[in-house]
Amino acid sequence: MKRKLIAAIMAAAMCLTFAAAFVGCDMQDEKPRAYVSLDINPSVSLILAEDGSVESAVAENEDAQVLLIDLTLEGKSLEDAVGIVAQAAVDCGFLSADNSVVDVTVAVEDDSVEYRSTILGEIDRAFSAAVEGDAFTVELNSEGSYTLNRMLEYYKSKYPDNAQVQAMTPAKLDLVLSVTEKDGSLSFEAAADLDISSLITMAETTYAEIEPYMTAAYEAAVAEAQLIYENAKAVARSSVWGVKYSEFMLKDFDIPGLLTENHGIAYAAYDSLAIILDYALDKAVQLQGYADAALAQVDVAALAEMLGAEQSEVEAAIVGEDGKITLGSIDAFVDRTIKNMSDEAQAQWDDSELKTYLNELQDEAEAQVAKLPEEYANLINAAVEALEFTGVQIGELVDALGSLTMEDMRAAVDKLIEKRDAEMAQIQADLTADEIAEIEAAVADLDDALAAAEAQLNSVTEQAKAQAVEALRELKAQLLA
Repeated sequence: MKRKLIAAIMAAAMCLTFAAAFVGCDMQDEKPRAYVSLDINPSVSLILAEDGSVESAVAENEDAQVLLIDLTLEGKSLEDAVGIVAQAAVDCGFLSADNSVVDVTVAVEDDSVEYRSTILGEIDRAFSAAVEGDAFTVELNSEGSYTLNRMLEYYKSKYPDNAQVQAMTPAKLDLVLSVTEKDGSLSFEAAADLDISSLITMAETTYAEIEPYMTAAYEAAVAEAQLIYENAKAVARSSVWGVKYSEFMLKDFDIPGLLTENHGIAYAAYDSLAIILDYALDKAVQLQGYADAALAQVDVAALAEMLGAEQSEVEAAIVGEDGKITLGSIDAFVDRTIKNMSDEAQAQWDDSELKTYLNELQDEAEAQVAKLPEEYANLINAAVEALEFTGVQIGELVDALGSLTMEDMRAAVDKLIEKRDAEMAQIQADLTADEIAEIEAAVADLDDALAAAEAQLNSVTEQAKAQAVEALRELKAQLLA
């Protein structure tokens, strides 16, 4: 079934090519940009430039990070790049007789059937060459994975009145999810409203900022170090504004203590915490996608029964080293199980119960993502405590922080900025422009003095990078052994 689908697409494209020859259509020099997803699991996404070469490549999960470590795909032809991925997948044991179906999605910015066919042909040749001489063949499924199609139905039921979502194809959904999971500022509905060309442009930007060593552990370590640094800087800035404001307000008085309100401290406290919260929220969105959210309770026995698998097999596949189960680990196992069924078995199989259960788990995962992660709540509470020595009532804005959604926290940031601006208005009424400029200069000098703290931050970043690269190389070496 899968091979026949690709053959039909290629046949249609050949007809278009034959017709184009009579009208002098030259498609050789410049091609439409394209997005290509290869899901073995591991899952790798590629952006093709206008000359057909790979402009950028990104690992969509940690298995793919292991696969791609020390490999260079950028600048190569699609067939050569896919050949490198395919060979590495065979060598690492990801692609085998037990897992020989590759789910492929292709989104082309001008919807060219001919170019999509060309891309599928190059991918097919690359995988066939990689397993030549092995005791199995690779099947390409260009309809998208089971999970991708389940999620397409899920989102269509979730947004019944959104015409763009209702018209969405599996390939576009794959691209939308890839972009939104890396750009927390872009909502699913906003991304769905964009065309393929705009989504590819966004993918180009986000992929360019992603390095192969940026594992979840690396991201978490760097984000925590950055948050600690921002907190230390915030407390120091608050002190400068408070001291200098007091100095200017009391300079004409012999008796200190007449100053009952220190608007300098209040301004800096509100401003600093707004910066910290805003940073933490942005990082939280980047670090915690729905696929990575830990699920509270999963009925492993029921899941095994729905898939016709042994419970021990399911547990081994979906339970992480930390004992947590995520939707991503479940989806990966489900995809692997289903795509390697025979066509006959798939045709006879009723997946309605499984699909309903997976959709319920997705609801839970997306609800988890909407909340600020617990570790961030702890760090921000520490920032609040550090700033509350000023006497400014900050805590009221972030009460019960761990249970608030990120939407609530955005509202808290807006409230902090509103209070900060009110304090600055009072400062401008109390002090001269020269005095305010002097405080700002002192804060700038303080930033210079914090160079040592920044150096420490950079040291943590480099150490985390080295550890991440080493861990990925060790995992790959174990697979190759």
